[in-house]
Amino acid sequence: MFPMTRALNGENGGPGNILTWIVGQLGMSCLAMTVLWVAGLRFLWRSGRPLWRCLVTAYAVLFVLFAVTTGAQVYYLGGLYVCLLAAGAVGLDGWLHSRPDRLRGLMIGTAASAALLAVIVLPVLPPSDVAWTYGISANSGETLGWPQLVGTVRQVWTGLPAEQRANAVIFAADYGEAGAINELGRGTGLPTAVSAHNTDWWWGPGNAHATTVVAIAPGPDSAPGYAAHLRRYFRHVRVAATLSNPSGVHNTEWGGHVYLCTGPRRSWGSMWPELRTYA
Repeated sequence: MFPMTRALNGENGGPGNILTWIVGQLGMSCLAMTVLWVAGLRFLWRSGRPLWRCLVTAYAVLFVLFAVTTGAQVYYLGGLYVCLLAAGAVGLDGWLHSRPDRLRGLMIGTAASAALLAVIVLPVLPPSDVAWTYGISANSGETLGWPQLVGTVRQVWTGLPAEQRANAVIFAADYGEAGAINELGRGTGLPTAVSAHNTDWWWGPGNAHATTVVAIAPGPDSAPGYAAHLRRYFRHVRVAATLSNPSGVHNTEWGGHVYLCTGPRRSWGSMWPELRTYA
C-alpha cells in the first residue's frame, strides 16, 4: 500500500489536486444527490449511535487522506456514498413528503445531472464523439481501440515461427492492455498475457524461461522511453507494430507500440521482480 500510495501521490496528488478532489466528490453520486448524502452525514452523526457515527468518522478521515495523497483519483471514496445516500434517504423522507414540490425538484435535478454524467462516464456516445468527454473522464475512452489492439498483437504473435512462439510470452505494460488480450483475445489463439503493473504482477511472469517477449506499451505520454527500458533487459528490441484507434481518440494506447524483444540478458523469471511498477 505504501509504495502504491507514493506512486499515486506523485502522479495525482499535491496541493493543486485538492480542489479537484473536492469538486469530484460533488459529482460522485450525481450533483443533485449531494444534498442527500450531506443529509446522510448529518443524520448518522445526530443519531447518537456509536456504530453509525463511525461511518461519519471514516468518511472524514478518508476524505482528508485521499485529498492530500491521491486527489485526482476522485472515485476512491465512492463506496462510502452508498451508506450515506441510504441514511440521507431516511433522514429526508419526512422533509420531502411534507412538501411535494421539494420531491419534484429533487427528482428533476437528479434526472438532469444523471443524464449529463451518463454521457461523460458511460459508453452511450458513438466512439467518434467521445473525444470531448475523455478530458473529463478518461474511462469513457480507455477501451477505444482494444479490439484493434488485440488484432495487432495477434498478427505479431502469429508472425513468429512456431518454435519461437513455444518460448515466448505476451507482456503488457498496462493492466488494461493485459485485460484486453485476455478477454477479447480469448479463443483467438493468443496465450494469456502477463503484466507487472500493480497487482497484476502477483500472477507471475508466465513462462519463466521465455526467450522472446512480445511487449505491449502505451503511448509516449503514458510510458515515455519504454523502448530504452526494455533494452535494459533485452539485447534486441524492435518495433513490430504501432497502436492507434479508428476514432482518433488520443487515449493511453494512442501512439504506443508492440515490441519484439529477444536476446534476454537474464532469464525472464529472474527479471520479473524488477519489472513491477505502480501507477
